[in-house]
Amino acid sequence: MIKKLAFLFITIITAFCFCSCESNGRVHDKNYLRAVSISGKDEKTVTFTFFSKDGKYITTSGKDITSAKKIAEIRTGRKILTGYTEMILIDDFNSIDTLDFMLHNWKVSPSCIVAYAGENSEEIFGNSTVERLCGSVHNAVKQGKAPKCDIITVLSRLLGDEKSAEIAEINSDGAYDVHMIN
Repeated sequence: MIKKLAFLFITIITAFCFCSCESNGRVHDKNYLRAVSISGKDEKTVTFTFFSKDGKYITTSGKDITSAKKIAEIRTGRKILTGYTEMILIDDFNSIDTLDFMLHNWKVSPSCIVAYAGENSEEIFGNSTVERLCGSVHNAVKQGKAPKCDIITVLSRLLGDEKSAEIAEINSDGAYDVHMIN
């Protein structure tokens, strides 16, 4: 009986030692995506901003969104997690495909804001904070100056009878106009 208990104890301790946390499981070993900008028709230019104190961003290009993300992961040395994304900035190309991909593949939050930035996204992220941009869009919606533009609402309009959706247009000062996407 004592031998069985000793064997069980050693087995549990050994399993615990081999299954303990490693660098793949630590929060600080990953980049949590806060906002992303996607532009381009054939080749995608993607600007990533992360939850961090310094507000740094990184811009990469690839044949599609997935390849641009892989390049960003290599350049930052960290895996990018997308489930907490607060804002997506898009251009006029492939809006439905881009947003569908973001919702179903990257599994962004259903409350993720979709806004139009044109080709100025890198400048916008460089001159403002995501917190300020999101707050600006939320306030514009509350004041009736911009339509509700979370990803679910926008995709519903794009895929519905309307085949188009109005979203907030932003610059580094925040929401300033409404833009129609198809």
